[in-house]
Order: sequence, then structure tokens, then C-alpha cells
Amino acid sequence: MRRILLCLLVAMLIIAVGAASTKDIQVELDGTAIEFDVQPILKDGRVLVPFRKIFEELGLRVDWNNELKIASAYTVGDTLSIKLGSDFASINGEMIELDVPAGIRDGHMLVPLRFISESFQNQVNWDAAARMVRIESGEGPINSQEALPVVGSYEKLMSIWEYASKDKSNTFFKTDLGMDMPVEAPTSAETNGSSELTDYSGTNVQVGGVDEADIVKTDGEYLYHIREGSHQIAISEVDGDDIALRSTLEWDEGFDAREMYYVNDMLVVIGTTNMPYFHFADPVVMPESAMMPYGGSSLKVIIYDLEDRMNPREERTIELKGTYVASRLVGEDFYLVANQYFYPSFYTESEDLKPLIYDSNEGGGRTIGYDEIRYFPGSVENNFLITLGLDLSLPDDEVDVDVYLGSGQNIYVSHQNMYVASTSYDYRIDFEKEGTDEFFYPVYDVSTNIFKFTLDGGNISYDHKGKVPGTILNQFSMDEYMNDFRIATTTGDSWRMDEGTSKNNVFVLDENMEILGRLEGLAPTERIYAVRFMGNRAYMVTFRQVDPFYAIDLSDNKNPAVLGYLKIPGFSDYLHPYDENHIIGFGKETEETKFGITMAGMKIGLFDVTDVENPIEEDKVIIGAEGTYSELLDNHKALLFSKEKSLLAFPITVMEKDLDNWSRFAFQGVYVYSIDPLQGFELRGKITHLSSLDYSMAGDYWYNSDKNIRRIVFIDDYFYTLSDYQVQAHDIDDVSLQGMMKY
Repeated sequence: MRRILLCLLVAMLIIAVGAASTKDIQVELDGTAIEFDVQPILKDGRVLVPFRKIFEELGLRVDWNNELKIASAYTVGDTLSIKLGSDFASINGEMIELDVPAGIRDGHMLVPLRFISESFQNQVNWDAAARMVRIESGEGPINSQEALPVVGSYEKLMSIWEYASKDKSNTFFKTDLGMDMPVEAPTSAETNGSSELTDYSGTNVQVGGVDEADIVKTDGEYLYHIREGSHQIAISEVDGDDIALRSTLEWDEGFDAREMYYVNDMLVVIGTTNMPYFHFADPVVMPESAMMPYGGSSLKVIIYDLEDRMNPREERTIELKGTYVASRLVGEDFYLVANQYFYPSFYTESEDLKPLIYDSNEGGGRTIGYDEIRYFPGSVENNFLITLGLDLSLPDDEVDVDVYLGSGQNIYVSHQNMYVASTSYDYRIDFEKEGTDEFFYPVYDVSTNIFKFTLDGGNISYDHKGKVPGTILNQFSMDEYMNDFRIATTTGDSWRMDEGTSKNNVFVLDENMEILGRLEGLAPTERIYAVRFMGNRAYMVTFRQVDPFYAIDLSDNKNPAVLGYLKIPGFSDYLHPYDENHIIGFGKETEETKFGITMAGMKIGLFDVTDVENPIEEDKVIIGAEGTYSELLDNHKALLFSKEKSLLAFPITVMEKDLDNWSRFAFQGVYVYSIDPLQGFELRGKITHLSSLDYSMAGDYWYNSDKNIRRIVFIDDYFYTLSDYQVQAHDIDDVSLQGMMKY
């Protein structure tokens, strides 16, 4: 009998324990019980709770992307997302690894407690005996660490991309991209060690002492010229009116040289190739995907030793998969930025997305591992941003290559820092829009991400990230001054006439890329056409029907303010400083007709800001009629300017009105001006490489030709005009032809 009672007691205990073990899991938030339609569960020793109910109780808006199976919760400035079955979740774009993935029960997503605890610094405790989850709400996500997180694996890369793309209907992608006063670039004689007696021009650059690559360079004795149609660089010796071709650098049709640098008997050539070294690399080192047709082109940097100009020697070749954004040369430190676009849906795990690099000094190629790739939380694209740095004075040093999940469109480089800007289209919830908790209005914020990098002897290291509303025009929209970063943007759309219309802004950011000051809402319905920062001031041109020229005070970095402005017909595409009180504008004239505002000829204007509250256009010149065009309007490197020589020259294609008021081709070549604040512009002369026969056969229009002059440089008392067809020498004073050399 005792034995039977003992067995009954054991059975009752087992039933009681079983009943206790199947008791529903309870959840309390800040001491208040939460009632669920679907109960939390235990899975693999981890508690999972309903996503929607928890985050709604925490005061967040919740949505579900059925296509990607991603649940998201939003509050002002924060986005939390988790994908069904994924080992990763996203908190403001930063991945966290989960012990157990989210699951579905009765049509509801259940998520692990770790995601809840790490989302808003919530304190989460699990009382196993009472089967109770106790949550104490936190204050929001922890700010991202300064050191960028690592991608780490293919699976994590795909998770990062999926979370970033869940709200994007389209991926927008574009490749094209610190002194008291802007000054002219130091002459090559100063930077390249040539004789101090030689006076010659350098490339027109944004920041003095920070060189920019171009199709023509000179060291005061030789001209280095990329002949775009000939797959070669011509090296010509010049001595006054005597021009002699000494050697050429030639490649097969697989390589296309785009631009170059000259420094200390070295030529650094940047281009693209459709026959990359990757095709011939060891297949053990280079993955099969590197040989795919759509991945067959690459960016190529070739360094030549020019100690013997008659026999240039290829010293080093560096290649990487990607497209060229921009580069700079600071002393002998070379810096380059590239993009490598990829299509996630085109790849499987077996196909390697990792970037590739080849360096002849290393004797082969290698891949950049996922453990070397970092990402910017909240700023993710299906693109790798690649930075490359090299000290050219140390030819045996390893190239510094870093890869980030992101992209660049424009760069600004000072002597110490590099800033890479990229447009961002960010999904957000419009909390001010009326509606229920279930229906709300999705909108996109268009902004600019700025990634700041520190430069040091050919090495590039990530520093901080900043973000400002709106989009930028080009590199001149950015500037560094006294450790502050300044940027001009346009927000909204110029075609709109409501509160969403375009407006223009200037932001000042500190060295940690936090916004210090802002000036917003300038020139509604217009957009920026040109910007130039000059010390404590910025000059901005906006346009819709007339050309407002703004002078902006930046002396108080927390309170930028408009000092004065001027409204005149036309607009400027490029602003160039003459001195601290005068700025030269290059753009287009406009005319008002019964059909509205129409474009006219090219316009050069001299702005006087001596009385900064009342700027004036001191002088202007209109060249040609509608259709007149200069490369200078899109590329500042096409300008030759010397204040000391009172010299201004640029290539131009001129259209003139005929008797029937139609614009017809009249001239291609160079216009040369003398410039003085008191006298204004005075045409010194015109130069063309076209013959009289070329003009007679040209007809109404003129297009690209090997006789089109692209660049002008001066050396001592001569200046030289260069086309793919020939080089001409001219007297610098009267512009008369002194000599020529045909290629």
C-alpha cells in the first residue's frame, strides 16, 4: 500500500512540474503586465516575445515589409529592424548578432529578448522559476562607436544590404565627386624642385598646395600631354618657341589614360583598362568572379620614372576593381578614391564580392577580405567605397588600401584631411502626418553624408561622419577652415512651389563633424550654380530667372549670415578668386523674351565685394550667342589664370548669330584676356588650331576634333596651347604665334 501511495505522489509531482513548465510566459514593462494575442515562447533556451506589441508599448511606430520579411520599429531619429530567420538584426544600421533568429507564430513575429534589450538600452531580466520577463525601458539606442564596425562575412554583408534596402524603391548611385584665403597652386618650380628662375603655371586647383590630376602637366622644361584619341602621353621639351617631341608613352587599346600628376621626375597616370591583370592572376589567389565579363574592367594607376625623358621607365602598376571618383597629390603623397558597385541579387555565396587589388610590387593580386571591410551604420549602399594612399617618395612601401560599404561622389582635400561626400536618400516616418497607428505617411529625406578621413604620409584613416540636409553641387561646395568644415547644399525641388520648393543653405561642422552653425532657406525656388569659400566668407550664386550673388559671413561659425547680395541677369557656373575683394564669375548670360528666359552667350563677370553689403558687378564680357560653350564651365582645370601676369585664358567654342538670328559655329580655340580690377577685362587675343579650310568646311556646328584646344600653360614669357593635333607657342604679351609642333 505504501508503495502504491509513493507512486501516486511521484506521478502527482511530475504532473505538477509539467504543468509549471507549460505555464505561459509573463512579461512586465516598467512594472506593468503586457497582454499578448500570441504568447511568448522558449526556443533553444531563449525567450522570444511578440515584436509589434513590445515596441508599441515602448512608444514606437511599427511596420512590416512582407517582401523581405523584415519588421521595423521607428522613433524620431532611430530605426530598429529584424528579419525573419536571420542571424542578424539592425539598430540604426549597425548589425547585432542574435543567439536565435526571429520566428513566426500564428501570424505574429516573435523576436529574441537580446534584440529588445540592445535596442533601447532596456534592462531585461528573465526569471526562469516564475517564467517572467521584466523589462525596464531605456533611453534609446547607444550611439555608434567611433571605430567603424566590420562586415566580417558574406552572410553579414547580405544582411546589411537587406536591412538598408528594405525601404528603398530605387538605389541612387553616381560615379562621376584649410587656408585663410584660397591661393593659386604653388608653381611647379616650388613643388617639384626645378630651377627657381623658371616661372611656369600649374593646374588650376581648389586648395593651394593640393594638386589635382589633369590631362596636361609641365615642369617648366617639358610638357606632358595625354592625347586622348591616340592612347599615348606625349613628352615634349620646350624652350621658348622651340618645341620638340622627345618620347611617348603608349598602350594598347585596352587602357584609357584619363589624367595624371607630375612630381619629382615621376609621372602618375590614372586610367581604366578592359584587360586587367586580374584576368591573368593565379586562380588560387583571384576568384573566378573576377573574370566575369561585367567585372572585366578596372581602375589602373601607372607610375613612371622620368629621370631619362628619352626613355621613360614603368616603375609600378596598381590596379583595383572599381570606377574612379577623384584623386589628389599633397607633396609626394598620392590619394585616390574609387567606387565598386555590385548587385547583391546577382550573386550567391559562392560568388565572391570582395574587392580585388593588384600591385606589381607585390608580384600579384589579392582580395580584400570581409574582415577588412567596414561599414557606416545607417549609410549603406550596394557599393564599396575604396580609398588608396601611397607615399611616392618610398617606392617600395605597401599601398594603403581601405574598403568601406558606401560610396563617394565628390571629394574635398586639405593638407591634413579628406572629405568624401555622398547623397543619401533616407526613409523616415512623418510623425506629424495625421493618421492611425496602422497607417502613416512614408517620406524620404535627401541629405549628404560626409565621411572625414585623416591623411598622413600616404596613409588614410577614417575619422568621423557628418550629415547635412540637401545635396551638393560639386567639390567647391565644400571647404575646411580653422578646423571647421563648411558645406553649401540645396534642399527641395525647384519645380515645386509649396513648402517643398528648393532652398539653399550653408552649414558649419566642427572637427567631429557635428553641426555648429547653419544658414538655411536662401533663394527659395532657386538652386546653387556656383560656390566659393574664401576664408571667413562664402560666395554663392543661385539661379532660376536672375543671378543672385550672395556674400556670406562665416566669421562666427555658429551664426553664418548674409552680408549682402546682388541680382543680375545670367548666372555663374564657376567662381574664381582674384583677390580678397574681387571674384571672377564664369557662366552664361540670359535674355528675357516673350517665351521666357533663354540662354545667350558665355559670360565673364568681375564682382567687387569691397563693400561687402553692396556687391557690384564691376565689369562683364559676353562671348558669342546661344550655344557658346567652354569646358571651363564644367571643369575648373581648363582655366589658366595668373594675377601677377594679369593673364586669363580658357578654351571655348563660339556660336554667333547670323542675319536670320540663328546661332552658327564661328570659332574654336582660346580667348586670352588681360584682367585688372580697375580696367576690367581686355581681350589680349584669340588662338585657334583650326585652318581656314576647317572653318569653311565646318558648317553650322562644330564638335569634338583633334584640333580642339583643351589646355593652356605658360612658361616664362611664352604660353603654349595644346590640342591632340599639335602644340603651339605664343608670345605671352601680344599672343602672336612663335612656333609649333605637330604630333
